[in-house]
Amino acid sequence: MPQDGLKFTEGLKKGRELPPVNCFYGDSYLIEEAVQDIKNRVLSPAFKDMNYNSFDAKEADAYAIISTANTFPVMSKKRLIIVSRAESLLKSPQEAFLGYFKNPVSTTCLTFIVSSDKIDKRLTFFSELDKAGYLFYFKPPSGRELPLWINKEVQGAGKRITDEAVAVFLEIADNELRDIKQEIDKLVLFVGKREKIEKKDVEMAVANGRIDTVFDLADSLGKRDLRKGIMNLKRLMDQGEQPVKILGTISRQFRIMWRVKILKEKGTAVNGIAQQLGIFPSYVDGYLRQGNSFSTEELLSVFNILRGADIALKSGRQSAGMVLERLVLELCLK
Repeated sequence: MPQDGLKFTEGLKKGRELPPVNCFYGDSYLIEEAVQDIKNRVLSPAFKDMNYNSFDAKEADAYAIISTANTFPVMSKKRLIIVSRAESLLKSPQEAFLGYFKNPVSTTCLTFIVSSDKIDKRLTFFSELDKAGYLFYFKPPSGRELPLWINKEVQGAGKRITDEAVAVFLEIADNELRDIKQEIDKLVLFVGKREKIEKKDVEMAVANGRIDTVFDLADSLGKRDLRKGIMNLKRLMDQGEQPVKILGTISRQFRIMWRVKILKEKGTAVNGIAQQLGIFPSYVDGYLRQGNSFSTEELLSVFNILRGADIALKSGRQSAGMVLERLVLELCLK
């Protein structure tokens, strides 16, 4: 089993000893944070250039990496080597590292980064890393965990955020952790010396006029109001919102509607639904009302429509506006 990447980062901040070899895969933002923590821990500004080496596994020679790893650091306790795109290593270069894994140099921190969130554990390269305890998975927080993650990041910046502010933030922010962190940084700057981030701060600093339109679009689709759906879509497009993000917002709305509907049919209480889905109780009734406009079979059909829109957007054969207008039309008349 791979090690928990988040626990690795937490341990690092508490002074945990760095393993001589690491291999990271999972969420790219969490990995970047971990790598930055390692750099801060290992490299001194005065001798950074002498003790830091980076390689691209798709282009670098495995033996050159190993040779560098066997080189002692200069005026420092550690040498740091970062090997990106580790999944690109061919079979022969992978095998070249196996002997090094069994007897790594203690003064070197050799870190492999996989650019994908998945790895093939059948490969000896990854299985040996796993056996040695050098394989770390950086799992992004789930929907239920995301509010806690946001609170933790806000606290790390020396602020507090209200539950209402988190609820609004989750409705309008992107799912990517990197984008969420950027919005948190923006909020911290926006509130200045104030300690608490409130709902109105999120609406002003993050939404920038977008929040009502996003909610209105989701609401109009849930109510199958074609006229308002087209109007709200046009407003978002005119504001320069990226089509992929608009589609993501619509998809998220229907996923929550479907899950709320299923849980309610099973007899789950409102608070239980909110806890399982990572939303606030005050939002459950709205999702339930919208979900009741669709049968379970219709909602399953909606996901096929959303999948088709996603493929159409990525293919580029039609304009994004046309794809999204057709989507709104299909969802409202479904």
